Amino acid sequence: MIDNAAIDDLVDWMIDGARPGGLNRMLDGIGRRLVAAGLPIGRFALFVDTLHPNVAGRRFIWTPEGGVSMTEGGIDLHSRDEYVKNPLPAVTSKQVAIRRRLTNPNMLSDYPILGELVAEGFTDYIAQPLIFTTGETHAVTWSTRHEDGWSDDALAVFERIRRPFARLVEAYLLRLNAASIISAYVGRNSGEQILQGRIHRGDGEEIDAAILFTDLIGFATLANTRSGAELVTLLNAAFDVMVPPVEAHGGEILKFLGDGFFAIFPYGREMTLASAIRAASQAVMESEEALAKAEVGQLVGFRSAIHAGRFHYGNIGGANRLDFTAIGQPVNYAARLLAAASDLGETRVASAVALGDLCKSPTLAGEVVFKGFEGVQPVYAY
Repeated sequence: MIDNAAIDDLVDWMIDGARPGGLNRMLDGIGRRLVAAGLPIGRFALFVDTLHPNVAGRRFIWTPEGGVSMTEGGIDLHSRDEYVKNPLPAVTSKQVAIRRRLTNPNMLSDYPILGELVAEGFTDYIAQPLIFTTGETHAVTWSTRHEDGWSDDALAVFERIRRPFARLVEAYLLRLNAASIISAYVGRNSGEQILQGRIHRGDGEEIDAAILFTDLIGFATLANTRSGAELVTLLNAAFDVMVPPVEAHGGEILKFLGDGFFAIFPYGREMTLASAIRAASQAVMESEEALAKAEVGQLVGFRSAIHAGRFHYGNIGGANRLDFTAIGQPVNYAARLLAAASDLGETRVASAVALGDLCKSPTLAGEVVFKGFEGVQPVYAY
């Protein structure tokens, strides 16, 4: 027997936003409330497509024993057997529910992937479309091990909660996609600040960070002989091996600057100045090594400059067009340092601020006049 009063309470809770928030808490709350109301759920799963450079979709699975777990599918997800041989493409494209009695082998011929549920002892399965206000459609599935499968009353409950569930998932996905897109274009920490409401011109803060500027040696020559599409492919291949070490050592890419990038390693909280510089130089060493081993490394080399200091990190711009970036003397100095590396024929340089914390012992490469700075500036190679 299903406790209809408990289902009424569940629907009211969902309509009210399933508070307190958080997708995992919401999914766990829905699963446990349904089971407490008498539905014999062995597993339910939420499937959503995402806007992300490397992730096509996410799957959230809830079980009474394990709660919520999440897995991500790469950008090739929609071509894999686990997706193609699944009811989900039909559910989302046709916006229809699909049910299969798993105890009847004849009902599995069109969706062989459901054999995995049979092997786990499930007896009945239904997939439903979650239709957003835009018409975009995602899916939820419900599976049971009850010997009689889903009753008509249980199916009616799933249909009753489907639309408020769709509104909750739509709100979650809007924020997830916004965070993914913003972070992809302005960086992880910048994206978080923007989502927290720092969107007005002048919003920002003073931060301390090690600063890393990089570019590719030999790219300018290639740019004169290759098509735009070829250059984009080359840059992507180079950044694929140069960027991961930066992120692995706590750095954040703030800008891609043509054939290079500008990254920061903030310190003062989890990092000290010394550890931030060491992290930046370690990232440089690993990026160099990875690029040298890659096929694209036969065409281009890697040049870098490290400095550190305090600068402004926030919004600048005009009218309705803003940029979240870093501004200040240390940033300018780091940029001049990279230019000096090119003039001196060095591939890896640092300022005097970074001398004692680099991964390798530095030597004075030269003294150079930096535009906008008084006197000659020492440039150290390491």
